[in-house]
Amino acid sequence: MSILEVLSKSFLFSGLTIEEISELINEKELNIKQYTRGDTVYPEDNEEKKVGFILSGACEVRKNKSSSAQALLNTLTATDSFGILSIYSESKFPTQIIATRNCEILFFTKAQIEEYVNNSFQITQNLINFLTNRINFLNEKISILSSTRVEERLIQYLLIEAKKHDKDEFYFNITKTSEAINAGRASIYRALDSLQNDGLITFNKKTIKINQTNERNMI
Repeated sequence: MSILEVLSKSFLFSGLTIEEISELINEKELNIKQYTRGDTVYPEDNEEKKVGFILSGACEVRKNKSSSAQALLNTLTATDSFGILSIYSESKFPTQIIATRNCEILFFTKAQIEEYVNNSFQITQNLINFLTNRINFLNEKISILSSTRVEERLIQYLLIEAKKHDKDEFYFNITKTSEAINAGRASIYRALDSLQNDGLITFNKKTIKINQTNERNMI
């Protein structure tokens, strides 16, 4: 895909035609950088106010848990972006972006993003929608972590995952789940067994299915 095609599929430029995007940006002045696997694309506590759009390749969003351990928060591929919140916050960037495949990334400065927002109502709407969804996500995260029982945190997390995948059956990742609800693997497996015995889910170690007839009882 061309640069404009990638941008048209990103959240910020969604709804704009390639021609409209071309009128907004100057392709000759774009800041594009190449990274190889293992490179740090965006370090933790980075003070630069810039947003990255992945044109090709893949990256991971990681958070340091200790001097030797990292938590995997997300995987990013072409059309995904990172750093948008950093340009509207006084805080430093809280995570780091690591290239997991050779990748090409387009960077926009805070001034460029603000210019696009001022010149396009659609981009303004896209940014508002993104920030609203982000707030909802954080509220859901707080709700999960505030629950005292592992079963309660797991139930809320599974319902959010089902909503995100837009289907009742989806792939289950024990490591991701453990990090998301802050619980050990053994506790999670015990909670899964309990939910399955109650008929709320069907679990086969690789996928989880939320039983529709009992979904209301999970809330």
